[in-house]
Amino acid sequence: MTAWWRRFLVRGVFWRQFLRWAVLNVPVWLEPVIIAWWALFFLLWGPGRRGVMHNLKAIKPGSFALINFFRCYRVFWNYAWTISDNVRFKELRVMPDWEFTGWEHFQAMQASGGAILLTAHMGSYDLGAHLFSESSGHRVIMVRAPEVDPQTRAFERTHQPDGVEIEFNVSAGELALDLLHAIRDGAIVAVQGDRVTQGISDLPTTLFGRQARVPAGPFALALATSAPIHPVFVVRRGRRRYRIVACPPITIQRTRDRDEAFAAAVREWTRDLEEVIRSGWYQWFEFEPYSRELAA
Repeated sequence: MTAWWRRFLVRGVFWRQFLRWAVLNVPVWLEPVIIAWWALFFLLWGPGRRGVMHNLKAIKPGSFALINFFRCYRVFWNYAWTISDNVRFKELRVMPDWEFTGWEHFQAMQASGGAILLTAHMGSYDLGAHLFSESSGHRVIMVRAPEVDPQTRAFERTHQPDGVEIEFNVSAGELALDLLHAIRDGAIVAVQGDRVTQGISDLPTTLFGRQARVPAGPFALALATSAPIHPVFVVRRGRRRYRIVACPPITIQRTRDRDEAFAAAVREWTRDLEEVIRSGWYQWFEFEPYSRELAA
């Protein structure tokens, strides 16, 4: 039995329920004021605040801790907007305005099917997945890490976006087989490739000059299915305005040296990831140090 007070922890279900209530009941004109104050939550969440500041130290070398403290508020402020936009869409079907960079790459992914969409914890993952589902005739499967809190996990399962299948990465072996068949049947599998959760296979890389790890799953799927990996990022541009940034696809060649094939693909991915984060650091929602070097 889960202790009653756990629902009020950072990842507890109370905050998801409260956000849903606020979206449905608070006047829209009051939203900017509430979000500006709500983002001050970063003052109370020490581990998350320190994680963001550690990452900013690598993204912006030589920056002062005091400046990064205020930058940290900006990260939380953008995060508050994106989760609010996500709930507003789920409950009220309010779709943001979209613009595109790299439209030709986005079209190529839609036209081909049987692809892997690799993205990051930026903008709104859920909103982006719904857009892909609406604009594509293909089945879209969104893979995400399960919520730690059981009540939060149950709440998220009952408030999933329409038109998108969500798979929680709780059993890597079984899920990998299902995704492999789905891609071969023409589905688009969307995965976040900037964070490694416990128990998931990973691959080494370098991000902003620091040693880091990225999930191995998307690259293994690409090799097994010969499907291209499409780096696609959702970037918040303003109040209910987002930009889709689609980069050239990454292909993994079948060679005898499998490790080198993976390493080459990972280098391409982290190059795109680093470029997008560098220009949009204020909305990279990575609340833990991405490198062990930063946590030392």
